[in-house]
Amino acid sequence: MIVEALLCVSLLVLLYLSLRKPPGLPPGRWGLPLVGYVPLTTRSIPQQLADLRNKHGDIYMWRIGTQIQVFLHDHQLIKEAFTRPEFQDRVDFKGFRFMDPNKLGLLQSNGEHWHNNRRFTLRQLRDLGMGKSKLVSAVQSQSSLLVQEFKKQAGRPAPIPNTLSLAIINVIWHMVSGKEFLLTDPKITQFCQLLDEALERLNLLIVPDYMPWLYSVLPNKVIGRVFGIDRTSDMRNKLYKYFIDDIEEHQRTLDPNNPRDFIDGYLMEMEGRKDDPQSTLSEEDLTVLIFDLFVAGFETTTNTLIWITYYLASNPQVQRKMQAEIDQVLPLGTQATLQDRARLPYTEAVIHESLRRSSLLALGVPHMATQNTTLGGYVIPKGTSVGCSTVTVHNSCRYWDKPDHFQPERWLDENNKFTSKKEGFIPFSIGKRQCAGESLARMELLIFTTALFQSLNFSIPPGNTLSLEVNPGDAIVSLPIHQDLIVTIRK
Repeated sequence: MIVEALLCVSLLVLLYLSLRKPPGLPPGRWGLPLVGYVPLTTRSIPQQLADLRNKHGDIYMWRIGTQIQVFLHDHQLIKEAFTRPEFQDRVDFKGFRFMDPNKLGLLQSNGEHWHNNRRFTLRQLRDLGMGKSKLVSAVQSQSSLLVQEFKKQAGRPAPIPNTLSLAIINVIWHMVSGKEFLLTDPKITQFCQLLDEALERLNLLIVPDYMPWLYSVLPNKVIGRVFGIDRTSDMRNKLYKYFIDDIEEHQRTLDPNNPRDFIDGYLMEMEGRKDDPQSTLSEEDLTVLIFDLFVAGFETTTNTLIWITYYLASNPQVQRKMQAEIDQVLPLGTQATLQDRARLPYTEAVIHESLRRSSLLALGVPHMATQNTTLGGYVIPKGTSVGCSTVTVHNSCRYWDKPDHFQPERWLDENNKFTSKKEGFIPFSIGKRQCAGESLARMELLIFTTALFQSLNFSIPPGNTLSLEVNPGDAIVSLPIHQDLIVTIRK
């Protein structure tokens, strides 16, 4: 009887400890053992995060499965966390590692490997002519082709053509390997579809990372079937074949005295450091690094441009004002360069206001605590995922007057000169993990925007409305809803 009583008490104690949130953690959702807090609601993830912020403030936690996630909603907290060395690493999820098993490349690597690749990538972007003729001409060429594609649907309601994605893909291909595809080439269409699917499947692949005990209770075949691992493996191999074929071609034709592109630069660096025991360079790393460049630069730039067309179609007076500036600065047929940026303050303001309002990376890219530490007065255990809500920061009255209004003028000073606000503006994140391709993205947005609106008007079809709400099917990225616009050729 005594033994049974002791066992019962022990079980109750264990149950209490498993249900009880450890002291010192931020407030928030703890939930049940193994599964954490699973919301039984129809409210979207962003809506639930907004509810948690209203209830708990700018820092709170949500345990999903066995993974503790901390969310930050204040610019200063985000800046503090993302600039501290113990929050520099990416989360160690098998789902992310499926595309990159050895944590190579740039997006998921950590430590010295990440430092090496980031330094190399930034240097290559500079040496390849960031803002100079070589890369600018490629962006200008693709923007001209895109304008012609838009003209084909002039006068009738139609969605943004898929060739916008292909044009952005071509810019990255030019930077990486010096080549461009015709927008009608089925090879680039297939590549774009594979890349789209890869980004979609990552959300499904990381589910077992929140509940790692699934690997112990379910056979590998079941996990593979439920989470589509076999299909994803096939898709990854097809994607990587594009990069491997290009690397092999560059190895055969490399001229050390005349580096042509990103791949040439990497191969030369790898050869120059082949005897360096500290080198992390390899062909496998280069393959993953190329994949990372496409992941980081494809969907973000494409959807930002879609948001720009939506905002300007919904605000025709803003569109006309921006076009008047473009007409004054760029004679018809002349395309923008980075040297024109200072003469296009209102256009820059429109682009920045679109970045703020869309908040494309709504929850940023999560960091991970590499040791037990504290933040905002709370305990942050080692392995905790730390993310930020750019949507909250970009729509906070702390930093923005009438934040729910599309108001490019907020970016102009009393002399109508463009002024880039830093406080409360983090579309490319912040700290050392800040997007390495930010300069390329800014250049693309300027050239594509000026080219499109120099030649075309965008309007809402008569009798229709245009939703500026985020696609409800996307919880992490603020993607626009595909809708019809009317394109008119300007005269």
